[in-house]
Amino acid sequence: MDLFSRENTQALKGFAAIGILLFHILLAYDITPLFNMFGGLFVAVFLILSGYGLEESYRENGLDGYWQKRLGKVVLPFLFFVCIYNYLYSFLSSGDAMHKCLDELLYISPTFWFVFFILKCYTVYWIGARFMGQRLRLLFYLACALVCLNMEAPCGHLEAEQSFSFLAGVLLSMNKQYLDGLDGRKLRGYTFLLLVLGLLFYCLKAIPLLHDLKGSIAYNYMLCPFRLTTGLAAIPLLSMIRVRECGFLRTAGKYSLEIYIAHIPFIGMITDAVSTAIFLAYSVAGFAIILIYRKFIEKKLDIAQALFIIINVLFVAKYSARVSEKGSLFATLASAVFYYLLLRFVIPYIKEKAYSKPLSRILTAGCLVAFVCMLVMQYAIDPFNIQVDRWSALHFPIQNLLSGTYPYSANTHLGGNASPFPVWQILHIPFYLMGNVGLSLFAAIVFFIWSCRKVQGRENALIVSLMLFSSVAVWYEAAVRSDLVTNFLFLAAIINLVFPHLSQEWIEKKMWWITCAVSLLACTRLLTLVPIGILLFPYFIRMNWRKKLAVSLLAIAVFVLTFVPFVLWDWQEFYYFQNNPWALQTRQGNLTDFIIFIPMAIFLALNHKGLEERFYRNAAIMLVSFVVVTFIHNMYQYEEWGLFSSAYDITYFSAALPFCLISCLQNIINQAMEGLKK
Repeated sequence: MDLFSRENTQALKGFAAIGILLFHILLAYDITPLFNMFGGLFVAVFLILSGYGLEESYRENGLDGYWQKRLGKVVLPFLFFVCIYNYLYSFLSSGDAMHKCLDELLYISPTFWFVFFILKCYTVYWIGARFMGQRLRLLFYLACALVCLNMEAPCGHLEAEQSFSFLAGVLLSMNKQYLDGLDGRKLRGYTFLLLVLGLLFYCLKAIPLLHDLKGSIAYNYMLCPFRLTTGLAAIPLLSMIRVRECGFLRTAGKYSLEIYIAHIPFIGMITDAVSTAIFLAYSVAGFAIILIYRKFIEKKLDIAQALFIIINVLFVAKYSARVSEKGSLFATLASAVFYYLLLRFVIPYIKEKAYSKPLSRILTAGCLVAFVCMLVMQYAIDPFNIQVDRWSALHFPIQNLLSGTYPYSANTHLGGNASPFPVWQILHIPFYLMGNVGLSLFAAIVFFIWSCRKVQGRENALIVSLMLFSSVAVWYEAAVRSDLVTNFLFLAAIINLVFPHLSQEWIEKKMWWITCAVSLLACTRLLTLVPIGILLFPYFIRMNWRKKLAVSLLAIAVFVLTFVPFVLWDWQEFYYFQNNPWALQTRQGNLTDFIIFIPMAIFLALNHKGLEERFYRNAAIMLVSFVVVTFIHNMYQYEEWGLFSSAYDITYFSAALPFCLISCLQNIINQAMEGLKK
């Protein structure tokens, strides 16, 4: 009997998934405590099979694509489901819903404890396989299992009782040759022995004196061997009744994790037969949500495309709710579908037909019309009626500067602080003289599209233009005369022009000019250092220590020199006044968050390996992550849970848009080249 054939293990996982679903239904009715033993048994089966499968895969393929597979199979569908579930049933703007969602995702009060536990198992396995030899990694796995057995998790004893299940699967795979040599008699003997041991520990924990230890670490020493032995025994027992021949169970096994995730949030509603039927209907709907991810998003959209959609949909969700809360749900879903169709079908079609002159002319005309409409819209809105003061945070300091008044004493039209960096003020003087600092956005759009035309070609520039003008976030930035996306369009255009020349030799040859340019860009907005750092860090670490020191000192010197005129102008105002140049920009993050940001940025910098698509994608990921982590930190710090409240400016997500656009374009170009090769 081949216990671990693909068909058999898939059917066993299906049996375990259906078993857990039925267990949760029976548990809600509280029929008898005897049913309580079955839930952990099915979980143990799933974990044993997961450990076995992972070790088999490692033996054949090593760790190639390890985390990509884990992210695709577990993390991303889970995140997709949790976010959609919270939005559909409670709406993200509801404080309680956001709080509950974050507590779930941060493993503070987990409902989906199993997802987090299996990810812990994957992480421990990867560390051992990546950095240790065979014997040492087994000792490491054993030590981690013992730690889990003796620790209390937010989910209570549920992790501890399964602490050795995954490891058991790994050990079974390592001893596959011995297992394959077992005859039916020996297999039945081992199964009987495991059942006896399981029954023994079940009886031990039922003794009143020992049962009183429930909830303690000591109690884990009875639960763990009970779950492990019964889980191991269940595999040959279920195999003997030929579950592999059931097509339904094999299909359920294929979607076993999805079945688990889909029904968990709705367990609490079960009280009677009617509510059970509703629970099952909701579970089917939850399963459909995950299937939408599997069918339409997984392997269909890359990360940059997904970020582009998410950023724009967030804008639609926030501002449509202000017009009509009831219509917001429809508008949000409709925008998600629109952007999905645009990226999956319209853009690839245009790329395929890009050399068609009629289509090219239509696209050019459409983009020009959108450009003019955006300009007209900006002038049609009275800037003093806008509840966003980024434009006046530039306008009034420049007004002071040109009239000989200290610029940082200016306030915005809403009475807030105005503290733009000097270089960014100077760049906006021409637009101020034209009467509208918001015109800088249109100059940045032209510069960005021109850079794409120069580097990627005319047809590809048209594709970028189409994506840019389809972005709700960009239209919002134009309407409120914000300078945020302007800053990053300008930065992305410069990087786009420089990227084809990048090499270690070129960087070191022109390192003085590059260092000065980096410092001046940092003097527009500190956040620009995120994509710049990701781009240049791999080249920086390959320099010798003298050059590293020299460019570091020069960068600091140039950065500081841009502020010297304002220091000499009025030291007291510059240093002590609340509107000094750092007043607003340095308050956006939290120093403790750099424990996350720095390792993540280093990883993303070393990961792009000089490939355009990877760099722009990684820059977008880091910019979005910076905002997400900052928002989450502030939510817990100030207990303000509404994502769409005035406490959180979601326009910061727009900083990632230019990098998403070029990454999407490079992805399309790469796919087209692969198609030509085939």
